[in-house]
Amino acid sequence: MDFLKRTTYYGLLALCPFVCSCASKKELPIEGIKIAVIADVHLQDVYGKLKDSDFRGIRNPENGTYAFIRTMGSQLRSTRIFNENYFAFLAALDDVVHRNVKYVLLPGDFSDDGQPIHIQGLKRILDQYSEVHGLSFFLITGNHDIVNI
Repeated sequence: MDFLKRTTYYGLLALCPFVCSCASKKELPIEGIKIAVIADVHLQDVYGKLKDSDFRGIRNPENGTYAFIRTMGSQLRSTRIFNENYFAFLAALDDVVHRNVKYVLLPGDFSDDGQPIHIQGLKRILDQYSEVHGLSFFLITGNHDIVNI
């Protein structure tokens, strides 16, 4: 079974309790439903805006925009990747759109640290892809996510 079919199959299994418990006027054949699964996004919103500080991030001299990024030295000494997660997540969503998948399951770890700036950035991205491309997202919290604010 190729990756997309396996992902769709397991995604459907994960959603089954939710889908089966909802009353629906229109039934879709299960063969016609495609679900993308993007796990462990660990998003760091490199273009987020802090609400409690005047710090705007590091200025990009090429285009004048500010970004919250880590230095290459910091990344090389870390066991984690930070700056790239933002762009990798957008690329994954663009691939979902390209494949004409309309349902996306995000099973946890939306950010690496649960900071509001990154969760708000995730919401902004999901809202944009919902509005522009008609995607529906199903989220399940992970151990890096805040579940009670």
